Amino acid sequence: MSKVVLITGASSGIGKSVATFLQDKGCKVYGTSRNPKNIKEGRLDILVNNAGMGITGSVEDTPTEEMRAVFNTNLFGAIDVMKAVLPQMRSQKSGIIINVTSIAGYMGLPFRGLYSASKGALETVTEAVSMEVQNFGIKAVNI
Repeated sequence: MSKVVLITGASSGIGKSVATFLQDKGCKVYGTSRNPKNIKEGRLDILVNNAGMGITGSVEDTPTEEMRAVFNTNLFGAIDVMKAVLPQMRSQKSGIIINVTSIAGYMGLPFRGLYSASKGALETVTEAVSMEVQNFGIKAVNI
């Protein structure tokens, strides 16, 4: 039986490459969905949380609404998708959540501080989720 994979941000870049690779390996791949609860597959083996956005500029000069947009996409968007798929994974007692972060999440880079902060926050949340779900047969990891 082929693995069922949901990939956010699958229309270009890393997400598109991962989707093509996994489809070529025989996985049933679904691209980004605005509401993952609408997927009627009944099983979900792997989530690749890849959707994200970049932002450049000094903290001082970046409008707060742009800061919020980056965190809404890079952190809260990933959290929302994890929350949507975890009940299914818990019921099947298996699943893998892969959150695509960035090396920038390990340090504050000049003019990329907000991007770094959003990816660093996702790294930390993923570590916590990993410990919260391990007893349900679910793994959560950062790439």
